[in-house]
Amino acid sequence: MRSPSLFDAAGRDLHVQARRHIRSLIGKTLAYFVQHQDQHLKLIREHLLDLMDARPPQAQAKNLRSAWSLLDKQAQVFNSAFQAALQASMDEELRLVLPEAVGLDFRPDPLIDAPDHTSLTLIDVSEVERMLLVDRVAQRFTTHYGASVSLLTQRLGVLLGLDTLTQTSNPFRPDVFVRAFLLAWEKSGLDDEATEDMMQALDPKHSLDLAPLYDDLNATLMRAGIEAQAVHRIRKSEGGAASSRAVSGPATTNAPLAGGDETPANPKSTFGALEPDRANSDWGGLAPAGRSIATHARQFLHRLGWGSPSTHEDAGDGGRPAYAAADPEFMGYLGDLQASAGASSPSPDLQGQDPGSRNILRQMLDRDEVRRAPELDRGTVDALAEVFDFVFADPAIPLQMKFVIGRLQIPVLKAAMIDRDFFLSPDHPARRLVDTLALASIAWAPEKGEDDPLYQRVENTVKRVLAEFEDDLDLFSDLLEEFTEFLFNTEQQVQELIEPAADQERAGESLEQALAHADEVVHARISALPPELPLAPFLVPFLTTQWREVMAKTWLNAPADPQPWDSALTTMDQLIWSTQPKTRAQEGHQLVAVLPDLVRNLNAGLDAIEWTGEARDVFTRRLISTHMMAIRLK
Repeated sequence: MRSPSLFDAAGRDLHVQARRHIRSLIGKTLAYFVQHQDQHLKLIREHLLDLMDARPPQAQAKNLRSAWSLLDKQAQVFNSAFQAALQASMDEELRLVLPEAVGLDFRPDPLIDAPDHTSLTLIDVSEVERMLLVDRVAQRFTTHYGASVSLLTQRLGVLLGLDTLTQTSNPFRPDVFVRAFLLAWEKSGLDDEATEDMMQALDPKHSLDLAPLYDDLNATLMRAGIEAQAVHRIRKSEGGAASSRAVSGPATTNAPLAGGDETPANPKSTFGALEPDRANSDWGGLAPAGRSIATHARQFLHRLGWGSPSTHEDAGDGGRPAYAAADPEFMGYLGDLQASAGASSPSPDLQGQDPGSRNILRQMLDRDEVRRAPELDRGTVDALAEVFDFVFADPAIPLQMKFVIGRLQIPVLKAAMIDRDFFLSPDHPARRLVDTLALASIAWAPEKGEDDPLYQRVENTVKRVLAEFEDDLDLFSDLLEEFTEFLFNTEQQVQELIEPAADQERAGESLEQALAHADEVVHARISALPPELPLAPFLVPFLTTQWREVMAKTWLNAPADPQPWDSALTTMDQLIWSTQPKTRAQEGHQLVAVLPDLVRNLNAGLDAIEWTGEARDVFTRRLISTHMMAIRLK
C-alpha cells in the first residue's frame, strides 16, 4: 500500500525529492556499466573459454564459441544495445512500482512489457521459456548480492513512500540487469541459437562485480538521510511466552512482527507500544517488541481479571481498579537479589558476550521462588523479561550500556509489582526512567570510554536505584528529573560546538540537492534522445559524473546569477549534438563554427571542478577524434 503522503499537497516536496534521487540512482547505474563495459565483456568471454575447455557437448560448444566470438566482434553494437535495454528496463520497473509518485518520462520497450507469472497462460510457450531462463540466471546473482540488494530495497521503500517494497519490485535488482543483457543480445541480431547457452553461462563470479554499484547506490540514499528498516520477529516458546530473536538489520525503525500486530516503531522509546491505544506516544516502540509484548502482557493480565470489567467494579478512588498486593515472600526474595546486584559491577570484559544471557528475569522463571509466587506475580516477571529481551537485542544501544541498564531488572520488577499499572500507564516513573536512560545511551559510543560524562551519569543513576529503592516510586521520578536536567545542561554546553557543524551539514545538504537536480536534468536530456541518435558511449559517464558536478555548482548560485547555469545547459546540449552523426555538409560547417566556444566552455567548467590528469586527457582525445571524424565526413 502506498503512503498517501506522496499524493496529497503536503507530500509534494517528498515527491520531488524521490524523483531526484531516482534520477541519481539510474544515472549512477548507467554510468557504472558504461565505465566497465569492456571489463564486463572480457570477463564473460574468458568464462566462455573456460566452459569450452571443459569439452561440453558439440552443439553447446558451438554456441559458446559463437557467443565468445560475437561478443568480441560486435562489442560496440552489443554495449549500445545493453545501455538502451538497461535504461528501458529500469524505467519500466519504476513505472510498474510507482507510476504516479515518481512521474518519470518513460519510454516503454515492447520487449520489456512482459506479463507477470500469474498470467503465463496468456502468452506463448517460447515467451514462458524466455522468462524462466532469466529467472534461473538471475537467481545466482540475487543469491550472491542478496544482502546489498535487501538493504537497497528497504531504502527504496522508504524513499518511495511505500509501506512495503518487495525485492521483486526493486528496479535495481539483479534480474533487471540480466534481462537487459538478454534484450541486448536479441536486439543486436546476434546468434539466436546461442542465446540459451550464452545466458546459462552468466555467473556472478565471472562477470562484472556489482558490489561497488550496490554500495554506491546504498551510500547515495544514506547520505540523503534514507535508512533501511530492520525486520524483527518474535518466536513463541512452548509455554506461550515470546522469546525474542532479533533478526539483523541496520536500523531500528518500523519493525513488523511475525506472528503479532504490526505497529510503527517510534525511535523515542525503549519498551515498545505497551499501552493499548498509544502507538504514537512516547512509548511507541524503540524496542522491536512493539505491540506484540503489549498484547501478550495484556492478554495474560486480563485473563486474571486485571483490567476486565469485573475488576473495575471494585475500583478504588479515582476509578482505578484495585489489584492484589505483591506476595511479601516474593518481594523479600527480590530485595535480596537487588542487594546482591548493587554489590556487584558489570564485567570489565564484555566483548563476545551475549547481552541476552544477562536477562536475569528470564533465568528467574525456573527458580522455585518464582514458581511458588502467585500467578499474577509470575506473569509480571514473564512480561517484563520480554521487555528486557528486546532492550538487550536492540542494536542501537551500545553493548556496555545494555549491561549497565540491565542491572535495573530487579528494581524495575519490584516497581511493576508495587504499581500494577506498569504495563498500561505511560506515566509509570520506572518505565519513564529506563526509557530515558536507554534512549540517551544511544548517543554514547564505546570509543568515548567509561569516563565519558554520559556513561558516568547513566551508571550512577543505576547505582542509586540499586542502593536506594525499596518501595517508594518517587525515587524513580526524582532520578528522572535529575537525569533530564543533566541532558538539558549538556545539550546547552555543546550547542556552540554543534552550530558550526550544523552549518557545514546544511551546506552539504544544499550540494546534495544541487547534485540531485543535476542528475534529474542530465537523465531527462539523455532519455529524450531519439533512438536513431543515441548518445556516444563515452559521454554517459562524463555527463553523469564530471558535468553533473559542474552543473550542480552552477545551480547553487543560480538564484543570484542564472547565467552560468544556462551556459552549462547549453554546453551539454552542444556537446551531445557535436558527437552525433553528421550527414549533411551544412551540419559539418555548423560543427566547425560551434567548436571554439564549446571547447572553451567545457574547459572552464572542468577547471572549476578541478578535473585534471589522465582521465581528462583520455576524454579530450576521444572527443577530438569524434569531432574530426564528423568534420571529414561533411
